[in-house]
Amino acid sequence: MTKIRSTDSRNMSDARGQRGGGMSFPGMGGGGGGGFPIPGGMKAGGGLLGIIIVLAAVLLPQLMGGGPAAMSSPVPGNQLPGDGACTTELEQVVCGVTNDVQGYWSAALPEYFGVDYVVTKTLLFDQPRQTGCGLGSPETGPFYCPADQLVYIDLGFLQQIENQFVGSTSDLAEQYILAHEYGHHVQHVLGTNAQVQDASRRDPGRANQYSVALELQADCYAGVWVGDANRRGLLDDPNEIQEAIRAAEGVGDDRIQEKTTGRIDPERWTHGSAEQRRTWFLRGFTTVDPRQCNTFAEVL
Repeated sequence: MTKIRSTDSRNMSDARGQRGGGMSFPGMGGGGGGGFPIPGGMKAGGGLLGIIIVLAAVLLPQLMGGGPAAMSSPVPGNQLPGDGACTTELEQVVCGVTNDVQGYWSAALPEYFGVDYVVTKTLLFDQPRQTGCGLGSPETGPFYCPADQLVYIDLGFLQQIENQFVGSTSDLAEQYILAHEYGHHVQHVLGTNAQVQDASRRDPGRANQYSVALELQADCYAGVWVGDANRRGLLDDPNEIQEAIRAAEGVGDDRIQEKTTGRIDPERWTHGSAEQRRTWFLRGFTTVDPRQCNTFAEVL
């Protein structure tokens, strides 16, 4: 258990029990921004055919601007469902990371990159609903939509990810998953998504490599935040870091492919192997410097 829990719901929005239908964009898998590869996005025998697309900008360029100056604002509060009540244990864990990780980036982005952070919200949902990136479904797992700059998560599926691919339930494992999604928001604020979009247009044959680099950078950013939280004494036990490492490894493309299809095909990876995810998470954790998260050095 970490000390990163909160009952402050100011950065939460609760859409549970609300259904909002609409057309999903082709290939979006209901997600749109960065997300976690999970069984609900798989097709039996089909490898990663149904996996969450990790970069909406590659498929829907109209969702992305040219960089930080062209960003849209988050969806106005009066267009979002009501604030989420951070009352249950799991809700408090999610509220805790939502608030703390954004507090970290609000200070770190100006310091390291000279860019102001844009505070956004985590939206809890358990029914299909329309998002800025198409129709979002709980079956696609946690994801970030750059069009409306929201992190979407179904708490039940968060636990399913842990049970099926991590093998344990813990605060830090759950919070790593959310910190990863907020890493995608940081990439949007910095304009990284737009750069990857341009690279994918120039060289579509390497789109999967760019996707992997984008996901591994989000892992590294999550590691940076955990490292900072550790320095602030928010981990009850230094061994808690192993929980986050197991979570990162457990959702490696190779682990998921092996469990769902019985074979490993690196050509179809979109998030990186267990070893890659572990390595980049630890890079962030040990350096506590987001500038060290340059996963694009070899592909851009």
